[in-house]
Amino acid sequence: MDETRKANVFLIGESPCLFFSLCRSPLEKAGCQCHCAESHREMGKLLSHVKPDIVLSLNAQHGLSEIVALLAGSRVSMFHRLPVEEGCWWLPVLRNGDNCLGAAAFRPSEFTFVLSEIVKSIIKDVALDWLSAT
Repeated sequence: MDETRKANVFLIGESPCLFFSLCRSPLEKAGCQCHCAESHREMGKLLSHVKPDIVLSLNAQHGLSEIVALLAGSRVSMFHRLPVEEGCWWLPVLRNGDNCLGAAAFRPSEFTFVLSEIVKSIIKDVALDWLSAT
């Protein structure tokens, strides 16, 4: 079995690596491989050689529709970070490739659990795929 498979997490927006520096270690411990892109152009280049499992959008300046268009046809889960007066909310945009804009947003503490469950599911699906192929 491919035990090294990790969930590919893309972080899109201005200074994404700075944001990731705060959460990279917990994500990697949870089984994620982190990738950063500051623009749609960089994301397009990244998509040419890495398939994302999860996309986290940080920048309200870029249109979500443009990012969603780049991800069309993939089984990605995407969330958009919306800053609020104190902290932020995470808005679901895509769930396994299906548009879910309008679904309830998550507070950071809730989002940590949701993200953890998605990563566990991705890793479990890889293990099941391997077992069914043997």
